[in-house]
Amino acid sequence: MLQAGRGRALPLFFLALAALALVNFDATPLVSLRNAQFDRYQRQMPRERAGEPVIVVGIDSQSLVKFGQWPWSRDIMAELTTRILAGEPHALGIDIVFAEPDRFSPQALTGRFPALPRATFESLPGPDEKFAQALASGSTVLAVIGVANDLPGARQPSKPLPALAAGDPTTLRALTRFPSAIASLPQLERNAAGAGLINATLGGPRSTPERGVLRQIPTLALIGEQPFLSLSLEMVRVALGDAGTVAVEAGAHGMERIRIGDYVLPTRPNGELILHYGRSSASYYLSAADVLAGTYPPETFKSRFVLIGFNSTGLQDSIVTPLGELLPGVDIHAQIIESMLSGTALKRPPWMPQVEMAALLLGGLLLIVAVPALRPRYATLTFAGLILLLPAAGYAAFAAGSWLFDGVSLIPLLAPVFIALLSATLIAADTRRRQAEAQLQLSREAAARLDGELDAARRIQMGLLPDPASRFVGETRFAVAALLEPARAIGGDYYDCFMLDERRLCLAIGDVSGKGIPASLFMAISKTLAGTLTRRHGDLGEAVCDLQRELNRDNPEYQFVTTFIGILDADSGLLEFVCAGHDAPLLLRGDQVVPVDIREISGPPLCALANYPFTSARQQLQPGDLLCLFTDGVSEASDGRQMFGTGHLVETLLAGSPDMPLAARAAAIRDAVRHFEAGQPPFDDLTLLLAEWYGRPPSGC
Repeated sequence: MLQAGRGRALPLFFLALAALALVNFDATPLVSLRNAQFDRYQRQMPRERAGEPVIVVGIDSQSLVKFGQWPWSRDIMAELTTRILAGEPHALGIDIVFAEPDRFSPQALTGRFPALPRATFESLPGPDEKFAQALASGSTVLAVIGVANDLPGARQPSKPLPALAAGDPTTLRALTRFPSAIASLPQLERNAAGAGLINATLGGPRSTPERGVLRQIPTLALIGEQPFLSLSLEMVRVALGDAGTVAVEAGAHGMERIRIGDYVLPTRPNGELILHYGRSSASYYLSAADVLAGTYPPETFKSRFVLIGFNSTGLQDSIVTPLGELLPGVDIHAQIIESMLSGTALKRPPWMPQVEMAALLLGGLLLIVAVPALRPRYATLTFAGLILLLPAAGYAAFAAGSWLFDGVSLIPLLAPVFIALLSATLIAADTRRRQAEAQLQLSREAAARLDGELDAARRIQMGLLPDPASRFVGETRFAVAALLEPARAIGGDYYDCFMLDERRLCLAIGDVSGKGIPASLFMAISKTLAGTLTRRHGDLGEAVCDLQRELNRDNPEYQFVTTFIGILDADSGLLEFVCAGHDAPLLLRGDQVVPVDIREISGPPLCALANYPFTSARQQLQPGDLLCLFTDGVSEASDGRQMFGTGHLVETLLAGSPDMPLAARAAAIRDAVRHFEAGQPPFDDLTLLLAEWYGRPPSGC
């Protein structure tokens, strides 16, 4: 099943399942992974909070100690409101619902103390009336709680948006709806400038902190059929006055943005805001007790948005934010106001899931195409690169424009595709390995036979080369030494030295193009023909021309050979020579080394240019002169950076002692080359042919 369709059928099936899961993503367990990743974006890149346009007046433990348990008398709330409004803030929002009459109102006291005269209580001022008067003295906004059930005391609030430019009426259908609400007393509502919702949209049932994270907040909702802004946005609208016109910008899927005056926030199609949280700070929190005590002058609140809410354990509605902070609910309203003023919010438009689907399909198809064609290690690196690229794309999108792209959740969806592909690849690799092992066994057997044949060929090839030490035993006019080390088992270099007659010594060295068996065969032919034709012809140049004709007659592989052939008159020291594309030999004379002058007669390699008229040249040697014939295995030996060259060869020749035997000199040159190569494999066959002329023998000898 893994190998069906060349190993791609099952991965394609898994990719189709992954696409189906992505379409129904909210019904999969991966939704928690997505939320966690979006929260991680915020923790690593929180919104910068600067300027502190909002002040929170908290009913904290200090305030409860000073003014008693909650609920306080509305007289205290009236005084707190009056002190704040005296500073002329932009707007004052109260994150508390006053749905029941004050317990210290005359009506409540009459019912509580029926034995006392009614006139005693009727003469007392009403705390609710006093609080209502305080609310009417400035731009105040009261809280409203939308409820899904018709609870006791629930009703339709009386302060909806006075005007809403919604464009297409169908846009409002996607908004959150509440059939009724819990609102403050009608007399308080009438005197306040506005009313705003304080409902929150949690990430799920609050059974765990992760599921109770507050990520989205309704900006606009319907109670009955009346539109209401959230408390924070209603404060912005009230602060703007006549310029605070509310408009909804919608697209094909629903709301896209909400505009209040010149301020705009992006929203989800259902009107919810994905809040980009900033780090919490205690610097904008004031204690209600300190405000009532006059600790802060009225100028503290001037041109600020002020919120009154609970900031005491046991009273506050604690909210878990994506940053991992536990904040009072009133702090969320402060953050929404900051977001509205800066126009910053997280964006996940309706087309973002389509982008994620495209990323899933492209990533899956890339794996399906690439993994079977790669080795397992490179296939794993490809998948590793993909799973690094997807989260990186999410971080880049968040940093660039606060876009919420979920690359992390695509990884577990792509993992089955990769596992199926890798499994098929490993099965195929195992099959190939078994076949390769069988083939390797056959190859080893063939290699063993070939090694035996090569070893025999090497012995034959080396046996074709003369041994100067045994060939010229007792010779007093000259000395010859030679050395040949193939780069492989067998090579294409050769040397030769033999007497044409009692006076003439023939010295030859050659280098066949290429290496291995073909070069060795051509070398054997070249050496044999060179020796034969040199003996047959009296003219050395004509002998080389004849050698080229013979080699070129049957040469289907178009091989060629460089050679240097010299004939030394052992009595007179006169050297006649021909050069066919070979390096000029070096002549050691005393403490100087110079190359033999081949400029006038040097021709191309044999078989490189048919019918080339080779000619010979002559040079007179002096007693003690030493000729060094070599192939490019010496001059072109490399250490990976530079070549040995004739310069190092000259230094090695000069470094030798004049009385050093020629065989020792050849070994010293070979050792210098190997030391220079510093472990690098030999470039080519290494061949040396050294000849030293001692001079004309004494008469009578």
